[in-house]
Amino acid sequence: MTKEENSATAKQVEGITEPMNELSEDMELISPGSMLKEAREKLSLSQEEIAKKLNFRPSLVANMEQDIFDATLPATFNRGYLVSYAKLVAIDVEDILASYDVLGAANIQRSEMQSFSKQTVKEAEHSRVMWLSYLILIVLVGLTALWWQQDNKQSAALLIEPSTAKPALTENETPVETSVTDSSLADTVAEEVAEKTSSATETMIDEVGADLNKEAASVIAAPIIENTEQIIPAKPQENLATETLQEEQKPIESPSVAHAVFTFSGDCWVNIYDATGERIAWGIKKSGYVMDIKGVAPLRITLGKPELASIIFNDEPVDMSTFNRGNIAKFTLPLSP
Repeated sequence: MTKEENSATAKQVEGITEPMNELSEDMELISPGSMLKEAREKLSLSQEEIAKKLNFRPSLVANMEQDIFDATLPATFNRGYLVSYAKLVAIDVEDILASYDVLGAANIQRSEMQSFSKQTVKEAEHSRVMWLSYLILIVLVGLTALWWQQDNKQSAALLIEPSTAKPALTENETPVETSVTDSSLADTVAEEVAEKTSSATETMIDEVGADLNKEAASVIAAPIIENTEQIIPAKPQENLATETLQEEQKPIESPSVAHAVFTFSGDCWVNIYDATGERIAWGIKKSGYVMDIKGVAPLRITLGKPELASIIFNDEPVDMSTFNRGNIAKFTLPLSP
């Protein structure tokens, strides 16, 4: 890309203020990746050659040209990579950084629009659910009122009907007249029935008692069968309580706590988490600084420049020669085989 094209790109970016609130949909955005790729192709260089000259990973160069930046890294790192690449392919540093800032604002606006559309869909679904709930409530109230009216009608009908109805006499039937003689006769019959019932009850009781005596005698006369099975004595309740108490008093194994000592020979950015997810250390450590940390293993470590740090983990030195110089190192301690 020539200097005239770079200046044109800068003029396009000049109209965008630093606290960017909204971007026009018609604005043509020239991303930093496309600028770097076009400049590299004009110099007839491959991504591998760029990575070798800058001491970058080839995947990092490919991601930068596709406008893919690691969101877990601070923005300072991504801007530093862009500056190094821009200087190598003779692009104005201010133009590439301005394009990077515009790209970040466009991504933020795009995410806000997506969140707004999702919120609108959720509100519509909530409105449909609310109206459906109202409809169900109205149907239930109507059914309850209908049932109450029918219940009241049935209760009123039962109150109107006579509780007992006397049978009407036909022409041939005549009312029966009771007299004193009829009542005395009824008393005599009742006494005879009571005497017969009591005698029958006593006879039944005698028969049942005789049968019970016979059964008891047969049970006593039956031979006693010895149980030859071995009876396993049950454990006393005291022993069970003691065993339960011993199991509860067993010491709970605590997670292993690791000890690491970092010594820095230059300014190096550090980010360290332990196994519980707690951040133990973070920031830029100066040259000559000795950092003594403890945490639950394994430790997740990120170093900006691994060649500037020496580590002693659990009283054993860590081989830092396995990491590339100038590249960010992400690893865990203890080192996985």
